[in-house]
Amino acid sequence: MNAETILDALGDVSDAWIADAGAPARRRRPVRWMAVLAAVLALTVALAATAAAYTDAGHAILYALSPAVAQALKPVNESCEKNGVRMTVDSAVIENNTAYIRIDMTDLEGNLFDGSVDLYDSYSVDRAFDCVGHCSKEGYDEATHTVTYLIQLAPMDDTILKPGKVTFRVGELRGHAEQWEQVIDNVDLTCADPAPETLSNADLKTLYGWQGVPLEQDCLAPGEPTEICPGAAVTGLGWVDGKLRVQIREQLSAELNTTGFVWLADEDDARLDTDYEIFFDQANQFRYDNYDFDITPEEAGSFKLAGFFHILRDPIDGPWEVTFKLQ
Repeated sequence: MNAETILDALGDVSDAWIADAGAPARRRRPVRWMAVLAAVLALTVALAATAAAYTDAGHAILYALSPAVAQALKPVNESCEKNGVRMTVDSAVIENNTAYIRIDMTDLEGNLFDGSVDLYDSYSVDRAFDCVGHCSKEGYDEATHTVTYLIQLAPMDDTILKPGKVTFRVGELRGHAEQWEQVIDNVDLTCADPAPETLSNADLKTLYGWQGVPLEQDCLAPGEPTEICPGAAVTGLGWVDGKLRVQIREQLSAELNTTGFVWLADEDDARLDTDYEIFFDQANQFRYDNYDFDITPEEAGSFKLAGFFHILRDPIDGPWEVTFKLQ
């Protein structure tokens, strides 16, 4: 860490300020440049000392104030190991003004995860510049039990990316994932309740909606679950305001996390999607999705309920963190 690095991180000083400082004002003492230089050197030494005793909490505070300074001070550490999983930096380069970063995560025990491992939306990227980014799974080496992720970062404007430090962090993993998609044969739409019990927004206080649905809509009161797949079940089926309403319960626990959606399939397998969806959570353990379909009771016998669900199992706690230099 040197004075040039610190000053680059802090940013350029306005030319107007420099001009003003260099021109002695009326009835003011001239600027003492040796004192200014001494102050800069003292700041450099203080920041270097801070870097030597850097903490996660200190980084978080400093990053909120100045990402450039925080990343300049962050120590390089290209490998991290916790709970049987090792994270390492495979490569980090800038090409055509885009950063391409490859991160390897290795299952050291050989049975914690497979190629379906999921980051569980728990990753973050600290950097000294504004950008748009994307993280995707690039591949899995079964022989070494290693999954590789590709992170791409590109500036949001015409800024030229420069070499500097980047921190990649993962909070937790889900060791195994599977996808379920098929017709739900154990649900008969003709058995929908003509007058189902409902819950209002006032009852729930945590009602949300998609596709601009008004939140004054009522949800079905959850009933006995009919299992669809691990973590998903039908908990309501009824007619509300002349439309078929289907309620799906999804489990959101650490051990099993299932998310997805449903639609109706007619006799020719043509797909009918929901008009809108409203949902509510219950103790952060379950989510109840309510789907409305614009069909009549007379048409119900011509449709089957179908769905797609993403199922995540086997949590592995982190965090893992690496800090490295873009070249």
